[in-house]
Amino acid sequence: MADLEQIRTKITELDQSLLTLLTERRQLSVEVAKSKIETPKAIRDQEREQALLVKLITKGRELGLDAHYVTQLFHTIIEDSVLSQQAFLQGITNPDEQAQAVRVAFLGNKGSYSNIATHQYFSRYKKQIVEFGCSGFQDIVDTVESGQADYGMLPIENTSSGSINEVYDVLQHTSLSIVGELSIAIDHCILAHPKAKLENITTLYAHPQPYAQCGLYLRTLNNTRFDFVDSSSKAMEVVANSDDLTIGAIGSKVGGEMYGLQALKTDIANQQQNFTRFIVVSRKPVEVAEQVPARTTFIMSTAQQPGSLVEALLVLREHDINMSKLESRPVQGNPWEEMFYVDVSANVKSAQMQSALAELTRLTRYIKVLGCYPSENVDPTQIPVEALAQPAEIIQDTPSLINTVQADGALSSRSHKNAATVVRVADVKIGDGSFVTFAGPSAVESQQQIMQSAAAAKESGASVLAAGCYKPRSSPYSFQGLGEEGLGYLNAAGKKYRLPTMTEVSSVEQVASLAAKVDILHVRSQHMKNYNLLKELGKSTRPVLLERNNMASLEEWLKAADYILAQGNQQVILCEAGVRTLDGKNKTTLDLGAISLLRERTHLPILVNPVEALEELSSIAPMAKAAKQLGADGIILCTHPSPSDARVDGDKSLSFKQLQNLMAELY
Repeated sequence: MADLEQIRTKITELDQSLLTLLTERRQLSVEVAKSKIETPKAIRDQEREQALLVKLITKGRELGLDAHYVTQLFHTIIEDSVLSQQAFLQGITNPDEQAQAVRVAFLGNKGSYSNIATHQYFSRYKKQIVEFGCSGFQDIVDTVESGQADYGMLPIENTSSGSINEVYDVLQHTSLSIVGELSIAIDHCILAHPKAKLENITTLYAHPQPYAQCGLYLRTLNNTRFDFVDSSSKAMEVVANSDDLTIGAIGSKVGGEMYGLQALKTDIANQQQNFTRFIVVSRKPVEVAEQVPARTTFIMSTAQQPGSLVEALLVLREHDINMSKLESRPVQGNPWEEMFYVDVSANVKSAQMQSALAELTRLTRYIKVLGCYPSENVDPTQIPVEALAQPAEIIQDTPSLINTVQADGALSSRSHKNAATVVRVADVKIGDGSFVTFAGPSAVESQQQIMQSAAAAKESGASVLAAGCYKPRSSPYSFQGLGEEGLGYLNAAGKKYRLPTMTEVSSVEQVASLAAKVDILHVRSQHMKNYNLLKELGKSTRPVLLERNNMASLEEWLKAADYILAQGNQQVILCEAGVRTLDGKNKTTLDLGAISLLRERTHLPILVNPVEALEELSSIAPMAKAAKQLGADGIILCTHPSPSDARVDGDKSLSFKQLQNLMAELY
């Protein structure tokens, strides 16, 4: 047997070989881009990418590699290939932009999110960076306009706190052009001296934007004072230059390490998926190559009369131009007048965009293009569930949809909305005709357990990771769940395996905190008639999965859904979990007939949860296949690394092998 040093030497040799192969692959990507100069073709061919990934997953499994590992690896490689091709084509299209060193103005100093975004963006173009740290957004623009810097990096919007209005106001009056964009993940943490403890922190320094993005958690710190500074890097600098163990800063873990600070608390943002979009501005606009996906940003002011804005936006629809952003800001000096900022997915030089702009000049009081630039966010190629599930057979799922409508006009009824509601969570669509599987343990028991379960769910082709964090039980001696600790583990597992997450909610007080960490809130059958809870969920922006109470009629179930819908949240998923009967030891039976009846009455998606209603694990497979054949939109499966050791519902949990086999039968 080889000793450790020999093994490490072999690993190093393999790593060097991998780097050589990756370099060769990147060079071939550039050759592909060169071939597209003469005959312009779009850089991405997602059908080919999908077929390639399916082949690689199959081959990887033959070699003992799991599907998640293969897809993660090749998503990164494909993204690099796409960006390398874009960078090459942009260089050909803009030959005067070939300087190796660039001067960039950004908010704050080293370690700020703007600083991190600057290095991430310009590394794509292999540029050396001369940094200009600025104290404000206007200062960034002034530095570029004066010629002291070539580019400016401006945060424009955040998925948690929304648009950054000050930047929009600055753009209204600048002569600079938008020449690029990127989005980066924001990992807000509480940072402090390496010897500090979280419970001793009494003062936190923060920029107002991160503070707003972490409001839910920060409001729990009752004895903490907040001091606002002009950037996250300034907050970290203040803490790093002090020996006070009672002060901390809000910033990124990467930024904190630059200042010698430790993260006392990670992942404190209001939303699980927290991203900031940045734009890059310059004195000179760029031309976007025909093969590169482009975004155009323009501002316009419409007449102050009814229908003016709608008339202008209809121009975009008539020209088949997709609008991805519409933001209004007051026109400075003109009370009650608005300037509209519009992002569209189109090249400003395209015939359709030129035609649309010409028509808009006739309809608007003012219009100006702020920039046309490459869209550089590369979305991962989606893998068909069938490829992950390794299907043994394909069950044809062609349920007929009976368009009988209710006459009461309830929000859940087809008389209110005849078209089927599709609930979208990340890249998962529930209710679009596909069959979606939710999988995971009944309860989060440990970090290792939920990570293993997430890996198994992903590998089998499940689309959503479901697990309970708070488990109220009839016995005070039974396992009650890990609570907030389990929520953190579930969140981390979902992020690692790129799976949306779902967990149970049982009280009004839990709604806000759970909604900040998971993607879907699960109302178990015993809480279906908790109308105060349903009303609170109706105010949430998270989708809600509503289980049927085992004593409830279809009418009562739909009325419970209406409690949520009436508060504004239209993302409701119904879930059949069994009705009370006199048969069997559980006294509940899965009512699969309800699926067809609900199709007549409601537009809401319908899932099936067989866990509580079935006495034997062997019954799950036929019930799941029947549910799919009858037209259900998905199923919830309970799985565990070791069902015999499960602290909750072990007798109702599938092993990972059983899950894989069932998924193969379903798909």
